[in-house]
Amino acid sequence: MNKQFLSLFLFLGAASAGAPFLPAQTPPVVEPAETTSAVALASPARPDDADDIHHLDTMIITGTVEPKSKFDFVQSAAVLGGQELAQRLQPTLGDTLAGTPGVDSTYFGPGAGRPIIRGLGGDRVRVLTGGVGTLDASVVSPDHAVSLEPLLIDRVEIVRGPASLLYGGSAIGGVVNVIDGRIPETLPERALGGRFEARGNTVADERAGAGMLTGAVGEIAWRLDGFSRKTDDIRIPDFAETPELLTDHNAEEEGPPARGRLPNSATETKGASFGLSYIGKDWHAGVAYSGFDSFYGVPGHEHHNHEEEEPVEEAVHEEEGVKLDLRQRRWDAHGEWLAPSDLLRAAKFQLGVADYEHSELEGETVGTHFENSAYEGRLELLHAKAAGMEGAFGWQFSRSDFSAAGEEAFVPPSVTRNHGLFLYEEIPLERWTAQFGGRLEKQKVSPDVASGLEARSHTVATFTGGVIWRATDTFTFALSASSNERAPNAQELYADGPHAGTGAYEVGDVNLSKEKSTGIDFSVRKRVGFVTGEVSVFLNQFDGYIFEQPNGDEDEEAELPIYAFVQRDARLYGGEVELTFHVHEQKNRILDFRVMADTVRATNTTDGTPLPRTTPVRYGAGIDWRAGRWSLTAEWRHVNEQDRVAPTETTSKAYDLASLGGAYRFVAGGITWELFVRGSNLLDETARVHASFLKDVAPVPGRSFTAGLRLEF
Repeated sequence: MNKQFLSLFLFLGAASAGAPFLPAQTPPVVEPAETTSAVALASPARPDDADDIHHLDTMIITGTVEPKSKFDFVQSAAVLGGQELAQRLQPTLGDTLAGTPGVDSTYFGPGAGRPIIRGLGGDRVRVLTGGVGTLDASVVSPDHAVSLEPLLIDRVEIVRGPASLLYGGSAIGGVVNVIDGRIPETLPERALGGRFEARGNTVADERAGAGMLTGAVGEIAWRLDGFSRKTDDIRIPDFAETPELLTDHNAEEEGPPARGRLPNSATETKGASFGLSYIGKDWHAGVAYSGFDSFYGVPGHEHHNHEEEEPVEEAVHEEEGVKLDLRQRRWDAHGEWLAPSDLLRAAKFQLGVADYEHSELEGETVGTHFENSAYEGRLELLHAKAAGMEGAFGWQFSRSDFSAAGEEAFVPPSVTRNHGLFLYEEIPLERWTAQFGGRLEKQKVSPDVASGLEARSHTVATFTGGVIWRATDTFTFALSASSNERAPNAQELYADGPHAGTGAYEVGDVNLSKEKSTGIDFSVRKRVGFVTGEVSVFLNQFDGYIFEQPNGDEDEEAELPIYAFVQRDARLYGGEVELTFHVHEQKNRILDFRVMADTVRATNTTDGTPLPRTTPVRYGAGIDWRAGRWSLTAEWRHVNEQDRVAPTETTSKAYDLASLGGAYRFVAGGITWELFVRGSNLLDETARVHASFLKDVAPVPGRSFTAGLRLEF
């Protein structure tokens, strides 16, 4: 039987088999609603508040100065939290979000993965934690991990499309805001509360755990959390390399080809944080200190023979793989004033300060050592209503002192400074809301004097406008347009050296100009009824799109192809579909059927060739069944073959991913317990992420079974 039909049959059969056997009604277990600012991020009453991802009344704080419902949001957005987030958890942020329509991952093995939105990644997608940048080196290369742990995430908000107005030119492709609650903004309901989780899986022999405690003394709220995760090399269904590469494989010189295990993919990550806040009647302020350590391998730079029955210790090592030893220490501060006056309705301040470093190890030798001492802050002032308009103005500032030292350092030390002023306004009418705004931003990149390179300074401007039409209480139509500019970063300007992460000798161009784009986004949303969801389409037209392109030469010393940063015109367009069919819904019993799809077509319009590493067409379906304490989720996702590729790029075959998960929740001793299991890639397909630099040498994990326990009190 064709695997595609088998996978569809598997998830439909498993889910439908459970539907008739609905247990007797029992009181639902409801997770506490999250809060941010003064607005609770709660959904309409349902069997489990954690399922707010399927409801359009969910409040979103990212991409706007005040929390807004998804139903009234001008751009296409997604929210991942509660049960849905728990089911999708992966070791990296990118892989956790990769099943969301419009979102893919750079996938550099289980140690590193950054989100890609609508075909755009790197310095065009901002990854935030609590509204402030992650202040690491993940933008520089896809083999650099994002310095946060998915196990401690409370909620993720994704804005698809330009969000440059509030977050700068680096948000020209979208924003991923991770909300972890490390700085309390409200007093907890209990004097002492918390949640803990322990889990493991078979595909990497994972041992992971995380815990969080919250409490309050008077008006002082505190939070303590920590985590630890350790995995071995992941199991893969077949050979790590594609059949095309295997034909050129020289076993005598390179060793036997890897099969059954993905060599050098083991990880070890740990971290902790402590936050403290004063919660007053009209204001609150707090600080948090956190640490993040990770040690992980970068697959694809060696050939090990890891047969399924062969212990890792007995594997044949022809060449040591590259490993990254990462460390970040960070301070965060947050304050909010919520007492309206004649001029202001509220004010908010955020600041993050971090010291980051990582070493790229080749055996015991440090090949390159990266450091980044950085800070970022923002001040937002919400003004009182004037001339029928409501809105805010603000200031964002950042500084990054970045350096790379070693024989393989491909970028010189540099300091990047950025300042931006923005204005955002709304005109609310009975059934219409108009939104508009602008931002002026200046960026200066100053390389180390010893490099002999000149500093570059760019001033960029952003203008946005949009309208929301609430045609009925059920339907909303949203249209937004934006003119965005992005200044080139230090890597694009000054790179000149071998880059192990991308397998290329990278060459920057100090004469690169700012990147300009015009974006249009149109969405139709349905909030209530048998069918709810959103259909979105988008178009991004770039003038001077910056990307790496092979020039046909090879660096003789490094024995790597030369990739130069160039500017070309480009066009990206596509869309997403997210629909939920509420087949059965009672107070504590639901049966939902979900369908989703996304597509993006990216073209270098200067010469008509496709842009590299573009996500292929994807579509799928899922079933969610909840009855009292029991829940079951089945999902099938198909990824088309990607044969529309850039010059020198290889095609990627189609594949199907089928998963099935279940959980049992109950209350005992004042504690909410949840036992959960999940099977992923149940067909044990060899699946390769086309957006990954490693797709030809590092497939995603094979068949995996995860089990664990969560508790909350």
